[in-house]
Amino acid sequence: MKTSARHRVIMLLAAYLAALAFIGFWPTPVDRPLAGFIADALAALHEYPLTAGVEYKHVESVANVILFVPLGLLVALLVPVRRWWLAAMVGLPISALIETVQFLALSQRLASPRDIAANTLGAILGATAIRLARIQWRAPKTMPPPGTGTDYGRSDMKNIAQTADVAETASIGDHTRIWHLAQVREDAVVGSNCNVGRGAYIGPGVRVGDNCKLQNYALVYEPARLADGVFVGPAAVLTNDLHPRAITPEGNLKGSDDWEAVGVHVGKGASIGARAVCIAPVVIGDWATVAAGAVVTKDVPAYAVVVGVPARQTGWVGEAGHPLKQDDGGTWQCPVTGRRYVEADGQLLPAETS
Repeated sequence: MKTSARHRVIMLLAAYLAALAFIGFWPTPVDRPLAGFIADALAALHEYPLTAGVEYKHVESVANVILFVPLGLLVALLVPVRRWWLAAMVGLPISALIETVQFLALSQRLASPRDIAANTLGAILGATAIRLARIQWRAPKTMPPPGTGTDYGRSDMKNIAQTADVAETASIGDHTRIWHLAQVREDAVVGSNCNVGRGAYIGPGVRVGDNCKLQNYALVYEPARLADGVFVGPAAVLTNDLHPRAITPEGNLKGSDDWEAVGVHVGKGASIGARAVCIAPVVIGDWATVAAGAVVTKDVPAYAVVVGVPARQTGWVGEAGHPLKQDDGGTWQCPVTGRRYVEADGQLLPAETS
């Protein structure tokens, strides 16, 4: 849930609790002005065989259930998805408090265990409704049958596996697929038409552009920034700690205030191979390629290909990812697209822009 929406829910919850306190702690029964209307309604119901058994206590219980449904709804929107049951149970202590005050201090109010049960049921129903709605929203959509001509990766659906853990404050773009056991943390942003593989991890506040692929078990730690079209191979790691330690010099477990996270920035179209490690803070230039298993400890120029431990540049690649070949004139050419590039001062630029 975005911060602005969360604030609105908190305000609604505060208003609801104020109204609930007004109703619960009013010195006299709040339905007393409606006693005549309720009696007439019950008399009318008793004229029909199906509703002849309806009594005032039944009406009161239904009203109590309805009264506490918003409590479960609002609290369920605020607690983490997997803690939804806290919202379901919050009605019990609040109802017990109201009934206790009525019993001890409000002589004209009738405290009843039946009211506690009805109130708690209302909160459970509200929390359950939010839980079911979230399950429906996060359930993976059914892929269209073969031969329909539909490009599922560019459909109007998001495909978030039910077993994926996507924070409420994360932003997921259209047409993006997030697979089994992947985790997207708080305030992370994943662009449109991306693919986040099984077991991949995207840290809090990480930014991932459009059309990116994070393969199985890729680990992208905050505050990494990935531009459009970035490929991160299986089990690749983008780190965020220059001086990693579990504890402080005093022996205490380190917290977020004991170190400063630094991120890896990956340029447009760049690729990071399987099991490669990028040691933050480094910048991987546009369309660069980091070979599988490489350990990157310094910035990688655009279009460069680096290999080894530590990674060192061995050549240039084009947008198609294939090694460039140098011609007799000193320019570089892509064997796939035919595009030409010019090298100057350790940098490579497309010939038409140099």
